[in-house]
Parts: sequence; C-alpha cells; structure tokens
Amino acid sequence: MKIITKISVQKQAGRYNIDLDNQFAFGVSESVLIKYGLAKGRELDDDLIADIKLSDEVAKAMHVALNYLGHSLRTIKQVQQKMHDKEIPEQVQLQVITQLEAQHYLDDLNYAIHYVATKKTISPKGPIVIKMALKQAGVSDINIEEALATYTDEEQIIVATQLAKKAAVTYKRESTRSKQQKIIAALAKKGFSFDMAQNAVSHLAAEHDDQSELENIQREADKLWRRYHRDDNSKRQFKTKKGLYTKGYTSDLIDSVLANLMLEDDK
Repeated sequence: MKIITKISVQKQAGRYNIDLDNQFAFGVSESVLIKYGLAKGRELDDDLIADIKLSDEVAKAMHVALNYLGHSLRTIKQVQQKMHDKEIPEQVQLQVITQLEAQHYLDDLNYAIHYVATKKTISPKGPIVIKMALKQAGVSDINIEEALATYTDEEQIIVATQLAKKAAVTYKRESTRSKQQKIIAALAKKGFSFDMAQNAVSHLAAEHDDQSELENIQREADKLWRRYHRDDNSKRQFKTKKGLYTKGYTSDLIDSVLANLMLEDDK
C-alpha cells in the first residue's frame, strides 16, 4: 500500500499532481480527483492506482473528443481518428466512444440527417456525392439510406434545377445541345443521377432560346469561316460545317448560316 502524502495544483488548469510516499507518482484531472475521493493520507494499492491512471487517460481523451465535437457534429469514425492522431490508446478510445454514445454526443444517424439537410441548401449536392461523403465519414449503409430518404425527388429536382440554371449561364455561348450535355455532366459531377439531371434540364425556363442559338452559331461560323479562308470554297464549307456539327448545332441551322456566309462572300 502507498499513502498520498501531497496533492498540488499543476500549471495546467484543472489538473493535480499526486505524491505517494513523498514522491511524485502521477497527475490526475479534477474529475478523477473527485471520483476517487483522493485526499492526503489516503492509502492506495497497486490495482486502485492502475484504475485511477486509466480513468485519468479516459478523462484526458474525453476532453480531446468533446473539444473536437464542440466545433461541429462528428461521426464515431471521425472522433476515433482524432483520438488516434493524439496517440490515445485504443482501449481508452473505446471507453470514450461508449460514454459519448450513451450521452448522445455521438449519433451517426443524426449526423447523416443533418449532413443531408445541409447539402440541400449550402453547397448543394446530389445523393450520389452525399452517399460517398457519408461512407468516407464512417456512417453505416443503413444510416445513409435512412438519411437520404429525407432528400425527396421533389427536393432533388428543385436543387438540380437551380444548379442547372447557374450552369446555363456559364455555357450561354454554347449550342443548345452542347449546353444541355455540359449541364447534365455538371449535375452528374454534383452527385445527381443521369435521369435526375435530364429532368432538371427539362425544367429550365428557357431550354431553347432561338435568338441566342442563332447569335451563337453566327459567331462560331464567322470564326471558322475566317480560319479557313485560304481553302477553296468546297473545302472551306466542309471544314466550317464540320466544326459547327462538333459544337452541337443542327444541320438545318448550319446550312442556313453557311448560305448567308457564301452570299456575303459573293457580294
């Protein structure tokens, strides 16, 4: 048996030094000091000392975890990784996780539901990207599916259409077909299915603006026509037409624009 001969305050707030038989033995947090009723003159055997030290390791790990949780919701995996980075033993990590779950500080389903809700409005994303992010965060498939069930098809259409409108502005100088293809690709990158992306494109207020389409093809045709001015007329027409096809313009519109270019050259 060993006797506590001195308890002194450390420089670090909330921590104390314990001296046994007039020699420093270990440090403890205030919560551990109170939990075990540590006081000068108390006798401690080796098993109790081991329990006290383990409890202090858990208390320090709990402080790390709670400080990490204080900034944002976290998953079990994320909190475990944070403790692992701090070189906290796995046995201690498990005790901390168990306590945090019991106290509802950790709840992966709650995390997933809040994450999905956030991705509907802030930095909007589709279900596919959301699912990948949640899996990476360590959320189980069951919890992911339950959380994604809160993201209805109607809500996805609203979010995807808003993103499609922004993308349409970016690709406003493209042909209608090219613009639609690029918008669908952009929505797929954001995590929406191909069908949902197509549906969103169909909801655009002005899916096909004839005036914009005409202005865009005329601009592209003029550039191509000037680029191939050294070629004979037949080859010049072929190269210009090929370039416009590649950019997604319809054959009727291409033929019409080319006819106007040739008329202007004849004047």
